Amino acid sequence: RRLLTYSLTMSPAANIITDDEGQSSKSSSSPSLLRICLSAGFVSQSSDGTHGNAAPSTTSSHSASPHRRRSIDSTTSSSSSPKRKKSVMSSDEGTKTLTLIRTAQGIARSSGAAPVSGKDPKTLAALSALGHWSHSHNGVTVNVIDPTTQSTGGITYNQTSPVAVPATPPQSGVGVAAGGLFKTLRGDLSDNKSSSDANSNPPSWESNTQQKLNLYSKLSSTFSELYSSTLHSINLHNKTNSKSNIPLFLRTKPQSVPKLPVKLKLQQQPISTAEQWHDNPYCHIYIACCENVDHYRAKVRPAVRAFVNQIEGSGIMSQENVELASPTSATASGGGKEKGKKKTANEKALAKLGHVASKSSEAGNFGSRYIIVFVPVGSGASSSGGASATTGGGGGGNAGGGFGGFRAGKKGGGVIVENNKHNNNMDDNASVATTTTSSSTYDGASSNNHSQHNTNAAAAAAAYPPGPIAHSSKEVKELYHKFLKDFPNGRTVILGTLLDADVSTISPLKNQEWKAFLHNLGGAVVDGFGDRVRRYDEELRRLDSKRAAFVRKFSGEHSKMMVADKKKTNGHLEEESGFDLSHFFLVKESLAFTYEQMQLPGEAKLQYEELNAFLPEEAWRQLAQQASAGGEDDSSDTAMMSPSDLAMAGDWERFRKLIKSSGRDLRGVSSFVPQYMYSREVRLLFQMGSPVDVLNRSKEFLVKEYRSKLLDVAADFGQRWKKEIERIGMSSSEHILAAQSKMKQDRLKKEAEIEAWALSSCWDVKCAAEHYFTLSPPDTTSEGGKKDDDTAMAAAAPTVEGQDAARCIAELLEFAILRLIRLGDLALGEEKVNPIRRATSERPADTLKPWVPWKELRKQRGSMSPERKKNNSEAWTINFSPDVSSWVRNAFSNSSTYEDTYLELAKAAVYINRRAGRFRFASRLEDHRAEVLISRGEYNLAADVLSNNVGACARDQWNRAHYWRIFRLACCQRVSGDVLAYLETLTQSFNPRLSSVAPKKTASLFQNDLEALITDAAVAEPRWGAFPFLETELSIESETAGKSSQPLPFLRRKLSKYLTYVGDELRFSLSINSHLPRAISVNGIRLYLVTLASYEQVYRGNGTVSEEDAFRILSIDAPITIEPGKNQFSFPWQPMTYNVYVLATVEIQWKEASFFYDSALLRKPLVGLDIQPSEPTQTIELNPLFLIPGHVQNVRLVFHSGSDIITGGAVTLICSEGLQVVPPKTDQSKLEEAWRDECVIPLDACEPGKKIVITTLVKSTSSRSGNNADDVQEMMAKVETSYRHKSYDSVMEKGEEPDSNPMKTLLEAMVTTLDRPALAVDGSEAFVFDEDRVMVNVSLHCNTPVPFFVKEWNLDLPSPLVVEEDGDLNKGMFQHAIPEGDMLLFGFKCLRADDSDEPSSERPILRVVLQDDFGKTFLQVLPLNLDDIYKQLRKEDEYAELHNATAELVCSIKEGSVGHPVPFVYNLNLQSLISPKARRSNMSVSVASEGPRPTVLYTIISEGSDWIVSGKVQGLIDSKRSDIVSIPFRGIPTRSGLLRHFPEIIIEYLPITTLSGSLSSSLTPPITVLTKTPERFKSLAFTNSLSLAVPQDLEEF
Repeated sequence: RRLLTYSLTMSPAANIITDDEGQSSKSSSSPSLLRICLSAGFVSQSSDGTHGNAAPSTTSSHSASPHRRRSIDSTTSSSSSPKRKKSVMSSDEGTKTLTLIRTAQGIARSSGAAPVSGKDPKTLAALSALGHWSHSHNGVTVNVIDPTTQSTGGITYNQTSPVAVPATPPQSGVGVAAGGLFKTLRGDLSDNKSSSDANSNPPSWESNTQQKLNLYSKLSSTFSELYSSTLHSINLHNKTNSKSNIPLFLRTKPQSVPKLPVKLKLQQQPISTAEQWHDNPYCHIYIACCENVDHYRAKVRPAVRAFVNQIEGSGIMSQENVELASPTSATASGGGKEKGKKKTANEKALAKLGHVASKSSEAGNFGSRYIIVFVPVGSGASSSGGASATTGGGGGGNAGGGFGGFRAGKKGGGVIVENNKHNNNMDDNASVATTTTSSSTYDGASSNNHSQHNTNAAAAAAAYPPGPIAHSSKEVKELYHKFLKDFPNGRTVILGTLLDADVSTISPLKNQEWKAFLHNLGGAVVDGFGDRVRRYDEELRRLDSKRAAFVRKFSGEHSKMMVADKKKTNGHLEEESGFDLSHFFLVKESLAFTYEQMQLPGEAKLQYEELNAFLPEEAWRQLAQQASAGGEDDSSDTAMMSPSDLAMAGDWERFRKLIKSSGRDLRGVSSFVPQYMYSREVRLLFQMGSPVDVLNRSKEFLVKEYRSKLLDVAADFGQRWKKEIERIGMSSSEHILAAQSKMKQDRLKKEAEIEAWALSSCWDVKCAAEHYFTLSPPDTTSEGGKKDDDTAMAAAAPTVEGQDAARCIAELLEFAILRLIRLGDLALGEEKVNPIRRATSERPADTLKPWVPWKELRKQRGSMSPERKKNNSEAWTINFSPDVSSWVRNAFSNSSTYEDTYLELAKAAVYINRRAGRFRFASRLEDHRAEVLISRGEYNLAADVLSNNVGACARDQWNRAHYWRIFRLACCQRVSGDVLAYLETLTQSFNPRLSSVAPKKTASLFQNDLEALITDAAVAEPRWGAFPFLETELSIESETAGKSSQPLPFLRRKLSKYLTYVGDELRFSLSINSHLPRAISVNGIRLYLVTLASYEQVYRGNGTVSEEDAFRILSIDAPITIEPGKNQFSFPWQPMTYNVYVLATVEIQWKEASFFYDSALLRKPLVGLDIQPSEPTQTIELNPLFLIPGHVQNVRLVFHSGSDIITGGAVTLICSEGLQVVPPKTDQSKLEEAWRDECVIPLDACEPGKKIVITTLVKSTSSRSGNNADDVQEMMAKVETSYRHKSYDSVMEKGEEPDSNPMKTLLEAMVTTLDRPALAVDGSEAFVFDEDRVMVNVSLHCNTPVPFFVKEWNLDLPSPLVVEEDGDLNKGMFQHAIPEGDMLLFGFKCLRADDSDEPSSERPILRVVLQDDFGKTFLQVLPLNLDDIYKQLRKEDEYAELHNATAELVCSIKEGSVGHPVPFVYNLNLQSLISPKARRSNMSVSVASEGPRPTVLYTIISEGSDWIVSGKVQGLIDSKRSDIVSIPFRGIPTRSGLLRHFPEIIIEYLPITTLSGSLSSSLTPPITVLTKTPERFKSLAFTNSLSLAVPQDLEEF
């Protein structure tokens, strides 16, 4: 393909693409349009995340995209790295692609928004994907009418004309589109006589030449420099409406558009064709300069009114051509319904010239939304012009104030835009909701949030924002309101700052004016967008009504009807239905362009999806076949660019021209329409930011296009064969066969071209996606790449999006592999076999040879490794077109390059399948790669591939596939001579899960090789792990004292510990399960015991247990035979050292190899031993049992060693206060100096069964007085010994057990002195159990070290208590032995005797006589503490019985109402007051004397209760009459509810009168009243009352 040589000096690499003559190099190929388009899109995605609005910088940060792997500045692909092996699929297409993208970016930056023409399709593809060249789709267009600017097209529009009339009528049949909507309104004064008369005496404002203001350039410059020609946060839904009013044509339900580019064009002409409605402006801006009211009335208002009439539907046409307008125009005009309507002045003026103002398609589709930009000029504009920027004050105002952002209502009113003076970047979502005469779904729907420079923002915030109306003159305000009243259907804003000389400066006033302008501009654009979409909908509905007949012609069931409905016209097929498919397609795509301009790529994509649903690819293919059969010519004026290139490049402008010239049914370009729609959809998906959807759409497109092309080839072959048979006729069979062979060759060649296209296209998609996703390992140093692949997968874990993309690319690469294999079949023909198919067949060639034993194979091979087989270097006879990628052409040079290409393609597919989580697919492809490498003789590389793939089936438990891969891996390793790897593979082949699927012959052959391998000295050095051909399991046979578990954080496992003791005979059971088919004889089996501390240290280090780490190694001597199946072995052990041990490792020594089964690596419980010191058998005796206070006594300590071996020790004698000891064998002369409180005596070593006696002296002082049990004199004997188990010597004689430290124990004994009483009172208490009886309980604690007997006891009590005759309750205590520590409980019944003549002691005393075994008695005098009972008795004597009375309150009823009296009675019992008991003690007042008895006074009180009492509530009681007295009274409840508090009674003595009649001065004792009251009283609320009112003067009442 010829490429243009670009003059841009973007990169020196541009010279790589083409030579000086523009011809492609023979050694390389140009990148395909598909690769360029996708690469540019992914580069744009990964650079800055934009979707076609701005050119991505080539130096953007790599962190912009999470999937970005390398920047766009990379000039070579990943295969060109010097550290990597040269890839057979690498070419300079990646470099050329990136160069084209950089060139496209340079063109976009240099051209800006201007269209790019004259570029080749590859550059256009890059530009299209980057989103820059299609300027018409990169934003909306706004038409600007500026009378102050001379149009570049020669269009002059002056405000001086009172009525806009055309200077010359449009030509017949041309309409507005030919002459231009605004070209017909010149408005020169020479053409209007009335205007000439009016200007005969012009006022002063007529001398101003407004043509020189050029406000359009200022408006455009300000919008571009300060606001980047972009509207922000455009809300597509009216906030005043509910969510249910969302327009139906927005099916993706977007809420807003973040950025909307806007292009301002001066006096743009309308386009009448519906296919190009997308090029029309969305709204209009009319710049109206006005000086005063006269100027407004004379010139401005007529000119604006003419403009408004034109865009609101008064399109100007010749009256005779009204019927020639489009159906849309006829429908909009209204026909005869408009005859009675009053014409406007402009319509009357047009009618005089033979024109009509109708609702035509030209004007109606031009957009009726407009904004009037009012620019005050002259003396009245000083307060609102540029000089007003420094005006202070508030930004609000009265009616007509605000920002000037009004939208007028029917009566000229408006709503002020709310001002937020503290936020210059105000969000204008608070749209202006007004009443308007034009129907709009988007009233007030725009929202502009524009960023300003920091300095401008600071300046705006520093001053109060003045309103453009509030600070304007009265005349400017009046003019503004006239605009609002005269043009209610539009939007009116004030831009007085357009008159500023410098457009780059900004002020608070300018900021406010532009905010209002941008807000209204956004609303007008959205309203115009809604109007346009509705018109598209009407047009598409009209076209859709005709498509039913067209669709039936391709259904297959109406083929006869299709033939009948067609007629031949000028060599073209034309449908009678009148349906124009090309027009329908272009209108539908024009609607998609409209959505794309509004930055709604999702809605635009839906239009193409509907086109696909309307006519699927099969229909396009049938159209293409019909076009080919009809002999249509596909040639066009596209010079060297084919339609296919235009379609894939997304060149919509030229491709749409092809569509227009292709006929009504698109037969001329039908085969390219799917390609064009694919390129358009891909660009939209990039704009949507959906790279995964781009890949899915690319996969779908490639597969469908591939199948469509194959079907086209088959159909073409059938047609050609039919023609050839007709041409040959009755020729000989040789001619027929020759013709058939030639046609078959041509067909195969075409199929090969299609297969090559599909293969290279799949790879192009993968290479393009690598600009955004990680689809290849970052570094690959080996062909197998096991370590590298694992490292790469761990380093870059795929995200959800990356995994979806990898899944799509993986399916594409599998499709590409099938195409590569099919291409190999086509290249070799039927005579030869495809090397890939031969290698991946069911029975590989090497498996058909006899199996050679290992030793013989080594002799044959010697010390040299097998060389790679020589591949057939014969060139293949297949030729591809220059468009095919260079790596595809090189792949079919010979078998070697073909296989290399397959291996690399499969390797890429393996990696991507793994990233996609498709491990089984990756495993299958790895198998095929390995088989191809084996067929090539590259056994080492094949072994690397298979070793990386063996675990896949093991994880999936595909036993047969797993065994087959192990078998193939073994075949490679045994041929390559890798002894260590082959040994590992053989051991893996005897997996227990594979035993059911492994053939017996294969297992026997593998065991033969295994037995031969282990005799090799090379296998002795490595430390082999736990291989599955032997399975081990450890357990403990012996009974243990218990079991516990301990977590091991460094292993994240638990250790099961069995508790046992030193000297216990233990036995460990080892179960070995052999999966070999025959028995083997091993050299030995060893069990490693490691202490827990060493075990942790080992696994925190290298994690390998060695002999140096083991505390004890238990072994079984040879010969040891391991039979197939389970084998039991045992290890005896008698531990002599206490510690925590782990059964760490089992080592099986088999000839030269040693296999280590580490417990930490096995999926079985970790077994350990907790060895505790053995129980000591040593004893000590300390005599005598107790010491006599005040004497020196001999103390003897006897130590017995028992069955323990004593290695040493010490005896410590410790005395408490009052005791002292001397060391043994102290000289009598030095005895006084040797007394000490503590003495240490060494203990010699002794054999089991020995006895050691130690004798010394102990001195005790006299016993201290007191009964405190804590003050005990005692001597403590502590014996600390170091000992070993009795079996220690016999175990150590074997020399297997390591030496260990002895165990330790502590023995204690104690002897006390009798410094405390033999019996001590532990407690004594007494309580009254009858009126005059008391029970006394005494508890005694025995402190004698030897048992004594109780002989007798006696209790002496002070008055008034005496023990009754039968009150001793302790008959069972006689002759009862009392050991040390026992408690004696004594009980006595006592009588209260007031007049006892017996003498009594001062305090209670218990006397106990003890007797020992020899008959010696001891008297114990024990004082008792009974003060509480004596205090109680004295208190009762004084007050209790003399001054107590009882009272019972009785209520006659249980419930009543509030306020009603309730009768009560208090019953008093005064017996205790009338008949007191005699007392011996003298009292101040003796009631029992023979004198006059005191009188009792009672009082009933209600304080603290809920009652009011009445009656005799106080009085005297004559105690002489009766002991029982009843006192009645009445109580009134004061509240409702349950009353629990009742009136109380108080009783007291009156003063006693002496015999002489005077009052005694002695005090009377108080009387305590024990009162019993009712539980409760129910008081009811007062509800009603019966009353009778009578006259006051009636006496009878």
